[in-house]
Amino acid sequence: MLAFFVGAALGAPWVLSFAPMSLWWLGLLLVSVLPFVTLRTSRPILAGLAFGWSAYGVGVSWLHISLHTYGGLPSILAWAAIAAFTFYLAIFPALALWAYARFSAPAQSANGAVFNALLWAALWTFFEWARGTFMTGFAWLGLGDSLVDSPFAGLLPWAGSHGSLFILMVLGHLGVSLLLQRKARIAMALASGSLCVFLLIQLPVHTQSAGQLPVVGVQTNVDQSIKFDPDLIVSNMQKAFALGDLAKQRLADTGGLLVFPETVNPLVWTDTPVEWQTRFRDFAVPGRTTVIMGSAIQEDTRYFNSIVMFNGDEALEDLAVPSVRHDKRHLVPFGEFIPLGFKWFVAMLNMPMGEFTSGSGPLQPFVVKGNALASTVCYEDIFSGEFAGLVAKSTQEPTAFVNLSNLAWFGQSWALDQHAQMGRTRSAEHRKPGLRVTNTGLSGLVDEYGQWTTRVESGQSKVWAGQIEGRLGQTFFAKWGDRLWFSIWGAVLLLLCVREWRLKAYNRAH
Repeated sequence: MLAFFVGAALGAPWVLSFAPMSLWWLGLLLVSVLPFVTLRTSRPILAGLAFGWSAYGVGVSWLHISLHTYGGLPSILAWAAIAAFTFYLAIFPALALWAYARFSAPAQSANGAVFNALLWAALWTFFEWARGTFMTGFAWLGLGDSLVDSPFAGLLPWAGSHGSLFILMVLGHLGVSLLLQRKARIAMALASGSLCVFLLIQLPVHTQSAGQLPVVGVQTNVDQSIKFDPDLIVSNMQKAFALGDLAKQRLADTGGLLVFPETVNPLVWTDTPVEWQTRFRDFAVPGRTTVIMGSAIQEDTRYFNSIVMFNGDEALEDLAVPSVRHDKRHLVPFGEFIPLGFKWFVAMLNMPMGEFTSGSGPLQPFVVKGNALASTVCYEDIFSGEFAGLVAKSTQEPTAFVNLSNLAWFGQSWALDQHAQMGRTRSAEHRKPGLRVTNTGLSGLVDEYGQWTTRVESGQSKVWAGQIEGRLGQTFFAKWGDRLWFSIWGAVLLLLCVREWRLKAYNRAH
């Protein structure tokens, strides 16, 4: 049981590494000492399981709000579901620690310390990637995303979130090894690696301006408990339209982009009254102001969670099934699709619109005043490698990113800051500014370094304005995407295979 309690104690503060606390150094410290501490226990895999269960259990405890408060699941069942889900997530760090315990070299030599540092960094980052990929993935609380608020944010456009974390984990492991062994060769390796990181951060990332774009966002702040209430839909929409009128006035002189959040229209678009459809269209002014907004779209028998764009000159027949739109590709399990074998669980929840179809085809940015906006819905922007692949294969190079979300499912919890931080990391990786418009917050504008330039706090109805300056040019990571990470992991795997082969040859000879 000692292994379990040690792992749980190390995992509990994990969430503090992320926004809103942003103690990025804490997460690096935890993953640096984790293998040294847990290998001193008799069962490192149990310690890894306890670490992950504690870290993710505390980190995503806000799921209780969506399952119980808004989903209608009894509280005890909601906590049981979270415990089961986070236990599954904990398997990945447990596997990383098991593999490290199995393949790490004796730590007495400097070569062994360097090998172990590379091995541990590769295992942790690989299994973090696997956690965000396997069975549609859940990439929340990936430690690389916390680096956007650290002095090492300059690594992100070169190596992405996992690659940057790999580099810093190697240095962290070497640092702990140096404290334990105090060997000159380990100190030299640590100093050389630190110098390389410093020089890499100093290298310029070349992008150029694509022009200024005035933006006005609408944060409607409709509580999830009333968003889909049939008796309140009309009054909620009247509120959204009134805010839209104010937003249109803010753009009367300059023109630009007017943005509503995800599913601001709570009805399926084909069931939406024509006067509401034309109301959204008429917020746009042909040749001056463009509108994008979120709505569910029915096409034949399929339903999509979509972002729709209007220029203001669309005919009524064009409004029936809008063609200029982005359909969400990475759907949320249980909320937007039912995983195989879990229909019984979803039947217990009060979750509207739970059977969406995933979008397909190349990403087609919305073009507004010379800026091409790559759009994502909700947590589509938390998957670094997947997002990089979408951007790389888009029909034209995006100059900025736009994310529309409805985070009202999670109340005023830390989920709002955590999600925004992951989106800000995508901007830092690609050196493109970002625009975030949500129902209840956080909303605002992010520069190409992933830092807020306009931030609208949660829990308020507000029309807000700002400007983004789109950027043209691809970062090193944008060109390579997750191929870069697989190159790193492949190199470490090759090194491991060579070491195992040499070890077996030595054992046979002796």
